[in-house]
This record gives sequence, C-alpha cells and structure tokens, in this order.
Amino acid sequence: MSGGFFDRVYGIIDKSDIVLEILDARFPEISRNRELEQTVIRKGKKLVLVLNKSDLLSKRTADKIKGQLAQEFPTVFVSAVERHGSAFLRNLIGKLSKGENCVVGIVGFPNTGKSSVINFLSGRHSARTSSKAGFTRGEQLIRLNAKVTLWDSPGVIPYREHDSFKLLLIGSKNPDRVGDIEHYAVKFFEWFRQENPEAVKSLTGLDETADAEELLEAFAKKKNKLLKGGIPDKKNASMMLFQAWQKGKIKV
Repeated sequence: MSGGFFDRVYGIIDKSDIVLEILDARFPEISRNRELEQTVIRKGKKLVLVLNKSDLLSKRTADKIKGQLAQEFPTVFVSAVERHGSAFLRNLIGKLSKGENCVVGIVGFPNTGKSSVINFLSGRHSARTSSKAGFTRGEQLIRLNAKVTLWDSPGVIPYREHDSFKLLLIGSKNPDRVGDIEHYAVKFFEWFRQENPEAVKSLTGLDETADAEELLEAFAKKKNKLLKGGIPDKKNASMMLFQAWQKGKIKV
C-alpha cells in the first residue's frame, strides 16, 4: 500500500480520540495491523478491537478468541451482515469518551468491513461498501450522534506484509490480482480440510482425506468449470473459490 495511504491513516489517528481497529473475526491475529496499533498507543489514543464477520464463527470459538484479545484491549464482536453488536459498541464508545464530544477513527486491513461497520452503527448507508479489497480510497466523515463523529479510512496493509495467502484469506487481496491463483487454492484446501472437514464434502463431493490438488479438481467439476475434453479449469475454479470465501459463502 502506498505511503500516501499510510500518511492519511496516520493523520486520522492523530485527530481521533478513540480508534476502532476492524478485524476479521475468523483471523483476528493475521488481520491485526501491529504498526497501526503501536502508533495509536504511542499517540495516547484509546484502541478498541472490533471483530467483524462474527456470524461466520461458532460461539465456542468466539469466546476463546475474546478471552485472549480482551487481555490486551477492549474487544467487541459484531456482525455488520446480521447487525449484531452495534448497541454494545455504541455504549463502549460512550463509556470511553465519558460522554464528551469525540472523533472515532476506523482503521484496518482492506475489506475487513470498516464501511459496513460504520453503516450498521449509524443505522444508514453512509459509507459505500464493496467486497473488493481497496474499495474505500479516501476518508469519510459520518456523524453517529450529536457528540460522536466516525472517520473512515482507506485500508492499509503493513509494509512488511507480503503473504498473499494470508491476504486472500482475510479478503485484503483480490483473487484477480494474484499470480498463480491455483497454487493458493491448493493451499486453501490443505488448510480448510483441517479447519472444517465436514464442509469439504459439500464443497467438493470428496472427504478431507483426499489430496488438496484432487479437492481443487473436484471443486472445479462440481462448479462445472471445465476446459475442452472435460478437463478441470483449475484457474477459474480457484478464482470462484476465493470469491465465494471472501463473500462469506464458505464458512470456517
């Protein structure tokens, strides 16, 4: 991500009283931006971890994750899709601001749902949303109530983050911007068959004991992504796989 985007996000942190870091609830650790967190702490701002997409988690997993993260910072689970957790988050903002006028900066990786969280917090479609990474290009100011203003920001990826598979998992990289997408789809099935073996069969028709390459080919056949002669079109199937994952159609 360009230095210009970082400068704008750091400027938002500078002018904010409270900073909400929007994380992917399925992958809170890999969707945390430690560089931004350190900046927030260094500047003496209050940081809240907001785990979006919590509808894609079991309650047991959510409780375990919250128990770990809450030891570091106030932690809230929300689902912008199912509109859960907004009242708790609003109350927490009010508590941290002590009822005073405040600016709340919204930061995070691209496509973790920053704009969606703003929309469900404010109760209206104030910030534009998209499932494509990098959709929010500039800052957006939205008034939550008479005392609280939300400040959206473009998503930024840490300078040192170069793991394309990780970025694909949290939706911060578009599948059509990745070379050798088939390699990452095979890697996805290697990971997914351990995380959710029951779902592998519904996706592919095979069980989790199958080789990851076989699972990708079976997925291509099931989705009718075929080349001439009935050969699995693994490239287009890989694109479809990650698009479905990033839209929440495949659950961990």
